[in-house]
Amino acid sequence: MTFLAWRRVHRAATGVLAGLAALHSLLTAVLYQTWTADAVWFLGTGLGLLLLALINWAHVGLEPCRQPTARLVRWANIGFLAFGVLAFVAVPEPQAMIILAALALQAIAGHVTLPGPA
Repeated sequence: MTFLAWRRVHRAATGVLAGLAALHSLLTAVLYQTWTADAVWFLGTGLGLLLLALINWAHVGLEPCRQPTARLVRWANIGFLAFGVLAFVAVPEPQAMIILAALALQAIAGHVTLPGPA
């Protein structure tokens, strides 16, 4: 695959992840009527996924990202992918599988689009 094809995959996976993360965060108020520890964890997970999507989006450009922070973003992608696997084992639901797929595509594409400094 060419860089531009990997870039499209990276941006599409990031867009799916951002949309689901925003929805996840907004659903906190619907699913939890009171502010509990479960509500905090639910909201925190959504915000964490949204932050990951935003830092990926900021780093994917028209050419491979050579910023020193690109390596950190790649490691964050791998860490969240591991978390996503564990989350899917704990909550094997369709939305968790979609998030896991987006995290996997983002992590794989990030190895091409986020090489870091030359």
